[in-house]
Amino acid sequence: MLLVKTYLDKSPIHGIGVFAAERIKKGTKIWRFVEGFDRCYTPKQFARLPKPARDFLKSYAYRVDGEILFTVDDDHYINHSDAPNTYLHNGYTIAARDIPKGHEITNDYREFDPALCAAFLKPKAKAAAKPNRRAR
Repeated sequence: MLLVKTYLDKSPIHGIGVFAAERIKKGTKIWRFVEGFDRCYTPKQFARLPKPARDFLKSYAYRVDGEILFTVDDDHYINHSDAPNTYLHNGYTIAARDIPKGHEITNDYREFDPALCAAFLKPKAKAAAKPNRRAR
């Protein structure tokens, strides 16, 4: 569930994107899974769904810890960026830097299970010289 005010608009990245309706400060929790609002499917439950439902979820769901997660709100319109303005930490999507009002909110899809990520994504480069400063 999105925890900040957002809106959908045409994205310069791809199709439709999610944009900040207000300034979002660095460190703000932007999204979290809310049981009863968002939906989580085991692989067995996913396999039993009708094909059109599975096809839809393949476009708009994420695989997390072996389960398929579908976010009910506009979160599933957040686009990929190689330099995203969010990161995942302890079940939350968090602003990696200040996100001004009107700017698109982006994720790095490679933080999710690659099985449900877009095939066009390149593997994430390993930064051998710089340690990862974000605690995960």
